[in-house]
Amino acid sequence: MNKKVCFGILLGLMMTVVSAVPAMANITMTFEEFVGADQTPVATFYSGITFQSGGSGSDWLGRDANANLYNVSSWPSGTQFLGGNYWILGEGFATTALDQTGNDGKIIFDNGDATFVELAYSASTQFTLEAYDAANNLLDSDSGAANLRYADGNAGGPGTLHVDWNGTDHIAYVIVHDTGNFWLVDDITTDASGITTAGVIPAPAAVWLGAAGLGLVGLIRRRFS
Repeated sequence: MNKKVCFGILLGLMMTVVSAVPAMANITMTFEEFVGADQTPVATFYSGITFQSGGSGSDWLGRDANANLYNVSSWPSGTQFLGGNYWILGEGFATTALDQTGNDGKIIFDNGDATFVELAYSASTQFTLEAYDAANNLLDSDSGAANLRYADGNAGGPGTLHVDWNGTDHIAYVIVHDTGNFWLVDDITTDASGITTAGVIPAPAAVWLGAAGLGLVGLIRRRFS
């Protein structure tokens, strides 16, 4: 068997391995894409997932703390932007479009197959995350207390909420809400499939691809050394 034929076979094996990567891989939306793009609709950078304001149904907006329009502080550096009362991670975060009278926002997974959702939040009242299946049944919920930096004496950064599926019915969407619509969210992590973010490859896929490539190089070296 000549070198070209052997290389072709090994390349085929590599592609088979890559194609076998599990479809569901954790992905985190950090909203750092919105640094330099303040008040841009979330759909500009994220696909496979839909963010809706509870009242108007309009898209959520990504926010850039550097615009100095928001009362936020960055965790863990403690860097203040404007007043610094709401905690964020990094410099980008998200809220509803703030053009509504309701207190809630909705996040819809286009493929409706999430088994968990986790997010960071900062809010002036109790904040709740609720998970629903495609038939609008409540699967799980998690709540956290008000956690502002100065108003609540919270020096520990954003809070974290986590919801899971019931083992049978997947999470099709989640709803977040408080009292008064004084909240923000950051770093949303889920295993829902089909979500893409600008410049991000899900970690498991990258690991499989790297391992396959290294294995291919090793086999070629051993065969032709």
